[in-house]
Amino acid sequence: MIEALAGYINIVLTFFYDQVNNYGLAIIMLTAVVNIVTLPLTRKQLQASKKMQDIQPELKKIQEKYKHDKEKLNQATMEFMRENKVNPLGGCLPLIVQFPILIAVFQLLRDPNLITKTTSDFSPYFLFWDLTKSDPHYVLPIIAAVLTFFQQRLIITDPKQKMMLYIFPVMIMVISVSFPAGLVLYWLTNSVFAIVNHLTMRKIDTKKIESGKEKKEATREKVVSASLEKNVTTATKVKSSGRKKKQFKKKGKSKGKKK
Repeated sequence: MIEALAGYINIVLTFFYDQVNNYGLAIIMLTAVVNIVTLPLTRKQLQASKKMQDIQPELKKIQEKYKHDKEKLNQATMEFMRENKVNPLGGCLPLIVQFPILIAVFQLLRDPNLITKTTSDFSPYFLFWDLTKSDPHYVLPIIAAVLTFFQQRLIITDPKQKMMLYIFPVMIMVISVSFPAGLVLYWLTNSVFAIVNHLTMRKIDTKKIESGKEKKEATREKVVSASLEKNVTTATKVKSSGRKKKQFKKKGKSKGKKK
C-alpha cells in the first residue's frame, strides 16, 4: 500500500518539479496541496481542541471527585465527553492522514532511483541542502522542532498533556537529524501551514463570537428602546387623560355657577 502511495506521490512531485525545476519547491507545493485537501479535518481538529479547553473546569471537578477510584474516573470522564460530544482523538485527525504521506515521501527520498525513473535531469538540491541526505548543519531539524513546539501550543489544551509540548518537539529534532532533509522540509512546511490555518480559523471564530455578541447587544438595545418608548407613550396618554378630566371638571363647575 505504501509503495503504491509512494508511486502516486512521485507522480505529483514530478509534475511540480517539471513546473518549477526545483525539488524543494515541489515538496513545498505538495505540502500545500495536502493541507488544502485536509482543511476540513484541520477545522475539526481546532473545534475538538476548543471543546476540550471549554470542558476543562468540569473535567477537573470529575477528577477531584473520583481521584481515589481510577475506574470510576475513567467511566465518568468518558460519559461526560460523550454527553458533550467531545472526541479526545479529534485533534489527531490531520496527523492520521499525514502519516502515510510522510512515509511515502521518506521512501522516495531514501531511494532517489525511484524519482529519476520519472523525472528527467533530477537535481536533489534546494538552496544548500541535498534533500536526499540528512542536514549536516542541523538547521532544518532545529527549525522543524521550533515550529512543532508552536504548533503543539495551539493544539494541546489538556494540562496532563503539557509534557508533550516539550517532549514531542525534542523528539522531532532528534529523529530529523538522521532523516533526509527533504522529509524534514516537508514536516516543517506542514507545520507552517498548520499554524497559519489554526490562527486564521481562530480569528474567524473570534469574529463570529464578537458578531454574535454585537447582535445580541443590538437586540437588547432595541427591546429596551421599545420598552422606553412604550412607557413614554403610556405616560403621555395618562397625562393627557388627566388633563382632559381636569378640563371636564372645570367645565362642569363653570356650568354650575352659571345656573
